[in-house]
Amino acid sequence: MDNESQYWEAINRISTHEAMCEERSKTIFNRLDNIDNSLAGIGKSVFVLGMTIITGMAGLIVTLLLSN
Repeated sequence: MDNESQYWEAINRISTHEAMCEERSKTIFNRLDNIDNSLAGIGKSVFVLGMTIITGMAGLIVTLLLSN
């Protein structure tokens, strides 16, 4: 193999590698975006659950204080 053919082979391999890396980056970005959306939903659910528990406990305390 002469130098010119080695050069073009290296260029082709680098171009292929760049295309593969770009596709992987898109896939990773989409997965991270989905994970971010899932975590936001979980955060909202935890907040609602916490507020429900706090409200229930406050209601229980008020009921106990007023019953005496």
